[in-house]
Amino acid sequence: MHNFKIVTVFVITLLIAISGRSQEYKATAKLDSSSILIGDYLNVQLHITAPKNTSLIIQPLSSALLDSLHLELIGYSAIDTAYGDANVNYRQVITITSFDSGSYIFPPILIFDSNINLLATTEPLSFRVNTIAVDTTVAIRDIKQIAKAPLTFRELLPVILMALAITIAVVAIVVLYLKYGNRKKRKKPAVVPKVPKERAHVVALQALEKLRLKKLWENGLVKLYYSELTDILRSYIESRYEVDAREMVTTEIMEAIADKSIDLNNLKELEQLLATADLVKFAKWSPLPNDNDLYFKSARHFIENTAEIVADSDKKPKKA
Repeated sequence: MHNFKIVTVFVITLLIAISGRSQEYKATAKLDSSSILIGDYLNVQLHITAPKNTSLIIQPLSSALLDSLHLELIGYSAIDTAYGDANVNYRQVITITSFDSGSYIFPPILIFDSNINLLATTEPLSFRVNTIAVDTTVAIRDIKQIAKAPLTFRELLPVILMALAITIAVVAIVVLYLKYGNRKKRKKPAVVPKVPKERAHVVALQALEKLRLKKLWENGLVKLYYSELTDILRSYIESRYEVDAREMVTTEIMEAIADKSIDLNNLKELEQLLATADLVKFAKWSPLPNDNDLYFKSARHFIENTAEIVADSDKKPKKA
């Protein structure tokens, strides 16, 4: 009851703060059930309405807040987007559970713009977690020991056949090696022409195009999309600047390339992209579809703007 009063006061304060924007932004949340059994899943249906061409941030539920409310987060669904004449509707399902019986409050979800201004908030939702009834009149029985059954020929037959097949394969490999191995040694090794190594930015841009064609975030694979996008950038930075970027965290990468004569705007775009990817991969952050496309363009701009400049003398062969 005490937690409910605190949450109620908090919500009233937030509603006063965003009253000026209530006509443009709206956020509601609804439970799919008012009670569950211990350990069952409970879905929270989140619905947000906002004007077109706006960028929103849905604040994720922190572990500290969930722990204080004795709730556990199962996960977030992908954000479903529907466009109207003037507004955009966003829908998402948040799945939670609890392993303690009693009455609980699901906290409000806060909606911010890109400048961290509060736009809307949902109301707190109450529900109950019930225990499973136990029949105390039935006596408790000991756990039965594992019964041992003798192996039959039918069970041993696959093992015997596998061992026989492996033996035949090993003998055949030895015979072929003894028969043809010396011939191969006498042959002159084939001369393999050296293939010029592709430059780092060419490899990275090709990898970006392959990633775009996969349409990962469009099919709900947001976490895999950001993982592959940052892998491409880390490989590019490692090849371009000889920095072990694939083994570094975001802050270490930014420190390592701070003195590489990179434009400040490019550095800021890279840092924002890597930080957002960390939130998606490790904090279950759900960016908006516009953000996914924006960060893809940021990755491409960074690679194009930092590509190694090839001198004319390197492009054309020298005359004898």
